[in-house]
Amino acid sequence: MALIGSIRKNPIIVLLFIGGGILLFVIGEMTSGANGPIGPVERRMGSVGHREIDGNEFEQVVSGVFSGGDAYQNRDVLWNYYVTEAVIGEEAEEIGLAVSREELRDLEFGPQLSPVVQNNLRDPQTGQVNRELLTTVQGHIDDGTLDEAIRTGQLNSNFKTIWNYQRRQIITNRLQEKMGALVSKAFYAPSWQAQNFADDQIDNRRVAYVKVPYTELGADDEEVTDDAITAHIEENRSLFDNPQETRTLSYVTFEVSPTEEDLADLRTEMGKLATDWKAETSTEGDSLFAVSNNGSYTGNYDGADRLDVEASEALLNEVETGGVYGPYEQDGNLRLAKLIDRVTMPDSADTRHILISASTPEEFEAAGATVDSLMNVLESRRGRRKFGDLAAELSEDPGSKDEGGKYEAVVPGQFVRPFDEVLFRTGKVGELYKVRTSHGVHLVEILERSRSTSQRAKVAYVSEPIIPSTKTENATMDKAQDFLDGKKTVDDLREAGMEVTTTAPLAKSTYNIAELGSGQEVRNMMCFAFSADEGEVAPEVYRFTDEALFYDNKYIVAGVANVIPKGLAPVAAVRESVEPQVRNKVVGQRVKGELNGKSLDDVASQYGVSVDTVSSNPTLTSLPGIGSEPKVIAAAAVAPTGTSVVIAGNTGIYVIAAQQDAPAGTSGSLPGARSQLNGRVRGQASAGLLPALRASAEVEDERMDFDCSR
Repeated sequence: MALIGSIRKNPIIVLLFIGGGILLFVIGEMTSGANGPIGPVERRMGSVGHREIDGNEFEQVVSGVFSGGDAYQNRDVLWNYYVTEAVIGEEAEEIGLAVSREELRDLEFGPQLSPVVQNNLRDPQTGQVNRELLTTVQGHIDDGTLDEAIRTGQLNSNFKTIWNYQRRQIITNRLQEKMGALVSKAFYAPSWQAQNFADDQIDNRRVAYVKVPYTELGADDEEVTDDAITAHIEENRSLFDNPQETRTLSYVTFEVSPTEEDLADLRTEMGKLATDWKAETSTEGDSLFAVSNNGSYTGNYDGADRLDVEASEALLNEVETGGVYGPYEQDGNLRLAKLIDRVTMPDSADTRHILISASTPEEFEAAGATVDSLMNVLESRRGRRKFGDLAAELSEDPGSKDEGGKYEAVVPGQFVRPFDEVLFRTGKVGELYKVRTSHGVHLVEILERSRSTSQRAKVAYVSEPIIPSTKTENATMDKAQDFLDGKKTVDDLREAGMEVTTTAPLAKSTYNIAELGSGQEVRNMMCFAFSADEGEVAPEVYRFTDEALFYDNKYIVAGVANVIPKGLAPVAAVRESVEPQVRNKVVGQRVKGELNGKSLDDVASQYGVSVDTVSSNPTLTSLPGIGSEPKVIAAAAVAPTGTSVVIAGNTGIYVIAAQQDAPAGTSGSLPGARSQLNGRVRGQASAGLLPALRASAEVEDERMDFDCSR
């Protein structure tokens, strides 16, 4: 009662309690999902410089723009575009570059279209930009009828999202082009540099060399110390300076494979299908049966080279017409083959034809009338002489009209079925035939058939993939779960006697692991990896699905092998990848001292290798027989004659000796050298601009936090 009295005397307490409750409710609604009480709540996915990337807007673009392909790859492509857009946009704003509305319109619809539009609106049939579609879109935009066109189905329901995204791409691409031009045009080769480059191109000299591979120097047995790896990391800091934290995973794979019991069950089911199929007597029924049971029926007469390898002999020589052969295994499937018909046919034929194309009923009627007229002209012996001229003038088959309509050595099944039927079965040599196909109406003459013949079969197939049963999937999952039980560390995995695979360093944003593919389970593994400690094993078994047949094909038990912090990588994290290279380097430095002063012949004799020669000059980046060995190529260009030089290369020890000096004098091709130098450097500068800008940008990638919180 005292409390109630106090509240009555102090109404402000009531307001505070009510206001606090409402505030907590609103906060709860805003943080519990993507939508708050007044609309979508922004969910940060990351930032680039001062620009934040909103997760809700990102998801809207993904769903609106990408309609196929790997969902995770699509998301990665879009993320990389967002980063590029932000990096280019900030830099353009800083230096005063922009794309005006007039310029944007010209890039969208003008005579010089943006490469983005050229790529997105290219007609796959012609390879040209679909100007008709572009004009239609322009009209709707100018008339303000976009919404009506979308409502009536003239344009895709996601058109606005797609077109707005394309506009952003156009602007980003154009700004990048402008920046590239600014940077590349600033490079210029002065006369002295161009002259040196021209001179170097004619400074060819003959160099003798001996190569001793590291494998011949005992590199495989060399012990690599941590100090040697540390020294290698220090010498190559740019290669081992991680811009972001990465992690490696170690995992054990439990493959899901069909058992003998699975195969036996499938054989039983296929046997029942074979019994049902034998009862079918019509060609239409056979075709429908095959297609309804994951099979196929082409209606072609196929020879042994086109029939299933496991069934061809029986189908061509043993099975009776209407009989079903199988089940048999072929290419990972269990199959049945029904023999519809078997005939002896010529192995090839020569023919000529005139094609009048058609696609509508009216066009087929007109084409038929044209072919009738041509047949009347050609029926006489004298008329036949005009066949080639008429084909060249009237035939719409580009493959034969210039040859008088002739095709030679045609094999069964090469042409569409009605043409094939006349050419090899129903027609007579020397006669004219009117044949209708999906291409139009043909006037066909059979010129000759081969004397050699062979058996051919018309076959329908039923097929079922040989995949594990649900029982086998469950048994393999139980096996993986039993293995996981009690495994707390990666060392536990390695000590269990199973094969352990270790990945390359993986970033937070990884959606694809080379050995496993992509998908939600990879994202789940990465969510675990970046929330766990080094050496920790995931508490769950990850399941991966066959992308074509949709069964669980492997189960993965994984743990965090290494945490590689941002900055210079630790020895343990890179030892496995750099050990061969460091081992070669250690051996190379030791043997290099032992070979100093020895002649090429002495070294060749000592290691049983040959002395070779090569032509070299300072402009080359690779030498025949040597390949890309920068230290060797540099030494070959400047080494004095008469003296051997020992170089520790990437793949072995090289001993080289220049046999002659380069010719004296200068080249007169200064303009060409300057143009070549300018082109090379400007191309490199333009191509390297975006990577350089991205490397210097402050990118906060929070996709993992966004994905793992959903």
